[in-house]
Amino acid sequence: MTASPNSQWVTVSGFLKTSVPNAWQLLTDPQLTERYMYNCQLHSDWKVGSTAVWKAQEENGNWVPHVKAQVLVYEPCRHLAFTIFHEATDQRPEIQSELHFLLEPKGDGINLTIKQGDFGRLELGNVLYKQCQQGWDYVMPQLLDTAKAVFDKPT
Repeated sequence: MTASPNSQWVTVSGFLKTSVPNAWQLLTDPQLTERYMYNCQLHSDWKVGSTAVWKAQEENGNWVPHVKAQVLVYEPCRHLAFTIFHEATDQRPEIQSELHFLLEPKGDGINLTIKQGDFGRLELGNVLYKQCQQGWDYVMPQLLDTAKAVFDKPT
């Protein structure tokens, strides 16, 4: 994640009151990603350079890929990163961005930071930046709610 003078990275963060392994499971378990990531399960073998795909199940039972990526960094319980492949549209060719999930233990939980970019180096980057920001602003509360529902123990 190198920053240039025109760097544009979407950044969101939240606090998960859970253990590091639980937070990592939240990011890598397809059954959990489906609960917060637009009903999409994340599938990969987690080897650097391998494919990662977010898929959603249609009513007919077929699984349809929504986002395709390549594993860029896999440091369990610390850092997970992908190169995301944004499909071509009528307005632009296929482009790539990086997506980083960073876990930092803090007190009785984990600070999760999600960064995606660098949109400053892309044609129509401002548009993609805004769309990405809206997406992560929607996903982060869902992710935090999923962590509470799955990992919070009643007292």
